[in-house]
Amino acid sequence: MTYSSAVEFGLNLKQAQHLLGLRIDDALRPLGLSLGLWRVLREIGRTPGASASELGRTSFHTPQTVGGLLQRLQDQQLVERSSARGRIVENHLTRQGKKVLGQATAAVDEVIGGSLAHLDAAHIEQAGRFLTEYIAALTSPQRDS
Repeated sequence: MTYSSAVEFGLNLKQAQHLLGLRIDDALRPLGLSLGLWRVLREIGRTPGASASELGRTSFHTPQTVGGLLQRLQDQQLVERSSARGRIVENHLTRQGKKVLGQATAAVDEVIGGSLAHLDAAHIEQAGRFLTEYIAALTSPQRDS
């Protein structure tokens, strides 16, 4: 498909992200998770003791949203929260949280792997490089045109 405009490219990228997110949500639902909950759980697994603010930056959520997600994870006994750094609340996975994170990550890997299965490996590698460069361009300071 040829892209007639930058808008078309952006909308197709957004549609792919949306459809993948729906598939991931479907796969995570039996575990009592959503994509948003899994992202926060995953980031806690990667950075034990992270604060809500730190988790928000790495999981693409606002601090307010992370607070609600953390409460849900705590209610499911997947996360423990403690005030170990003064006023900063640290977040850690429970034993059950580690188990569910492993199951959820495997489910997400299966969804993403399945969605890529019909694509050529060289195209996947090329797309990965492109997306890395595109993300870097979007996160670098904007220059005046």
